[in-house]
Amino acid sequence: MEKKADIKMITASLFLAILLVGVINTNSLAGLGGLTEFLRESGQDGISEYEAEFADHFWIKNDLINLNGTITKTLNMHILYSNMGIYVTKDNYIVSAYPSTSTDYEYEQTVALNAFLSKHNVNLLYVNQPVKYIDDSLMEREFSLKSYGNQNADTFLSRIREAGVQAVDLRENIVSENLNSFALFYRTDHHWTVPTGLWASGIIAGSMNQRFGYHIDMELLNPAKFTAREWKDSWLGEQGRKIAQTYVGLDSFVELKPSYPTDYTFKESDGSTKKGTFDAFINEAVYNTSRNVYENGIWHYSYSALDCINNNVKKGKVLLLGDSYAMVTEPFLSLGVREIDFLDIRYVSDDFSLCDYIIDRNYDTVLICYAQFMIGAHDDPNSANFRMFDFV
Repeated sequence: MEKKADIKMITASLFLAILLVGVINTNSLAGLGGLTEFLRESGQDGISEYEAEFADHFWIKNDLINLNGTITKTLNMHILYSNMGIYVTKDNYIVSAYPSTSTDYEYEQTVALNAFLSKHNVNLLYVNQPVKYIDDSLMEREFSLKSYGNQNADTFLSRIREAGVQAVDLRENIVSENLNSFALFYRTDHHWTVPTGLWASGIIAGSMNQRFGYHIDMELLNPAKFTAREWKDSWLGEQGRKIAQTYVGLDSFVELKPSYPTDYTFKESDGSTKKGTFDAFINEAVYNTSRNVYENGIWHYSYSALDCINNNVKKGKVLLLGDSYAMVTEPFLSLGVREIDFLDIRYVSDDFSLCDYIIDRNYDTVLICYAQFMIGAHDDPNSANFRMFDFV
């Protein structure tokens, strides 16, 4: 086994050496791109553990990635990383393209879940969380590429609304408030910002009041009731670290906390509970500006969606079915309801029954808060989001 490991390490070393020599001798961007892509993808499928270990400890790994980013930016190349689904707009935002889908599976599952919940007097609200662009033609204008993410959402939302499912489309709020959709997101990451999470939570809470008779105090979600801390040009997102900070720069980060007193009981996975405040939703250790941006954590995940009871509110028991956007929406929504739990269907067992789960825990409202690109994910069995609409 040791000999085999040595051979693997030597092979990986030779591969990197050949690429590096090729770059030096030919001044080849393609050669450098091959090297940096190998380094970026270290530890992922298709690369052995020995190759990954070597790449992770390659002494100038980040320098080469940054060099590649500098060259790419200098040459004004916006589609070099299309094989990773990454495109860089003229305004330096990372975006992706989305294939067309029938929306049939998503429609059938959502309508069936709504019918089941209606029989048990449980409210259902579907919330469409947008991507950075709300007009698909952007991809065609900038990259001569067809994208169907917004068209898919239009079709799906129209169908479920016609079938009687209550739905909020946050794109409509972007238009009515004359907002820049790109400014709601990080440039180097596909997630929306913390202030956007608070904004979305206010819209969702208002809709719950209007549609389901809740009495959420909307002042609890007033941005003026929060204290903010900002870190300028502090971190690099999931997508940005694949193509170099020298290409797309760094993202700033804003942390928000309520300026009024909070009192929570947090429910642990082992059935125990612990007391705390809103601060428990946030891991401020992530805000480390001394570490290399490629090795630091993803700052979006400094917030967590935690199952909790708000001891300052008397009514409302909500299940939020969501994705990683919920890290910065569920904590804010928790400020307005008595109890809220979070569930990501991607990570439940094969024998899990969502319907039983909802009835057993006596929820009065289910929120489905999904990023727009979840629509159509079921078309691809290899997609990490394949199971997101497995409701019934």
